[in-house]
Amino acid sequence: MNKLWHIARNDLRLIFKEKDIWINLVVIPLVLSYVIGIASGSMGGAQTTPTLVIDVFDADQSALSADFLNQVRATYTDVVLCPMDQTEDDACRLEGTELTPELAQTRLEDKVTLAQLEIPAGFASQIAAGETVSVIYRSNETAAAPSYILQAVQSVTQKLGGALTAARVGTDIALALDAEQFADDPTFGADVRARAAEVWATNPITINRIDSTAYVDSQPSAAQQGFGQSVPGMASMYVMFAIFPAVTAILLERKQWTLQRLTTMPVSRAQILGGKLLARFIVGMIQYVIVFAFGAVLGVQYGNDLLALVLIMISFVLCITALTLALTTLIKNIQQANGITLFLTLTLAPLGGAWWSLEIVPAFMKTLGHISPVAWAMDGYTSLLFFGGNLSTVLPSIGVLLGLAAVFFTFGVFRFKFD
Repeated sequence: MNKLWHIARNDLRLIFKEKDIWINLVVIPLVLSYVIGIASGSMGGAQTTPTLVIDVFDADQSALSADFLNQVRATYTDVVLCPMDQTEDDACRLEGTELTPELAQTRLEDKVTLAQLEIPAGFASQIAAGETVSVIYRSNETAAAPSYILQAVQSVTQKLGGALTAARVGTDIALALDAEQFADDPTFGADVRARAAEVWATNPITINRIDSTAYVDSQPSAAQQGFGQSVPGMASMYVMFAIFPAVTAILLERKQWTLQRLTTMPVSRAQILGGKLLARFIVGMIQYVIVFAFGAVLGVQYGNDLLALVLIMISFVLCITALTLALTTLIKNIQQANGITLFLTLTLAPLGGAWWSLEIVPAFMKTLGHISPVAWAMDGYTSLLFFGGNLSTVLPSIGVLLGLAAVFFTFGVFRFKFD
C-alpha cells in the first residue's frame, strides 16, 4: 500500500506541476457553474409555472358548457382558454386573427397551443337526458408541458360524470320505489345532479400530507433552483475533464518507455497501475470538493444526508476512473486519446443531464441519457437536493455506478499491457 501511495503522490506532483491545471480545475468550472446557474433562473426569483394555452370550440354555448370550462380554469389556474380568455396583451397569441378549426390545428402543430378542446352541440341537453357525451381533446403535450391540461379536463369530467351518475341512480331508485311524484318531475334528475356536484365541490375526502422531512416542505430557493442543477452538473463534467487525461498520460509513458522501466523496480504491476489510477481518483474528488464548496457559498443546500452525497461522488469518480482504464486498452495513440476523451466528455455530460435537467427532454431522450454515468449521478444529486432524499433513495444510482465501475475495471485490467 505504501508503494502504491508513493506512485500516486508522484503522479499528483506531476499533475499539479502543470501551469494550467488550476484554470481547468478551479476557474473554468466555477465560472460555468455560476453562468449556467443564472441562465437556469437562479437569480431571477422563484420559478413560475408556465401558461398553458388551449384552443376551445364550444358548439353548445350553454350554461353547463360554460360551467365546464370554468371548472377547468379553476382546476389548473394557469390554463388560458382561447379565444374567450383573450386579453389586450394577446394572452392567446392570436395576433388579431379569428380562431378557426384550421388555424387551431396549425397552432397545435406549431406548438403555439398545447391542447384543443371541442364541446359538441347538444352537450347540456344530452347530459340532462342522461346520455353519454364525448368531448374531443387533442393534445400536443410534451416533457416541457406535462399532462397538467389533460389532468384538469379529466378532473372536471369525472366530477360531471359522477354527478350524472348520481342523477341516474336517484331517478332509478325513485322509479323502483314507485315514487311517481319524483320520477315524473322533470327537475328531479337535475336537482340530484346539482346536489351531487355541490357535495363533490366540497371535497368530502381530503388527504392530509405529512412529508418525511421539513426540507421537502419548503419551496426551493432561487439559488437552489438554478445552482442546484448547474453545480453538480458542471462538477461531474469537469471530473471527466480531470480524469480522462490519464489516457494520454499512460500512452505517453508507454511510448517513452517510462512505464516499462517502472516494472523493473521492486514494485508489482498492480501497484503501478493502482497508483496511477489513485492519483486521478484523488484529482476527481478534489474537483468535486472545489465546485460543491463554491455551490455552498452560492446558497445551494445539499440535503440532509451527507454520507449519501459523498457516496455518489465516490461512485461516479470510481466509474470514470475505471472507464479511463478501459479506454487506455482501446486507444492506440495520443492523437486518438485527445479527440476521443474530449468527444466522450462533451457527449456524456449533456446526454446525462449535466447541462440541463433531463426532466425537460422527451421520454426517449431521458431513457437514452441513462447510458451515460452522468445521468445516474445527477439522479442521485437531484433526489438529495430537491426531494429530501437519503441514502436509501440514492442507492440505485450508487449501485449502477459501482456496477459500471466493476465492469470497466475488469475489462481494463484483463486487457491492459505495459508494453
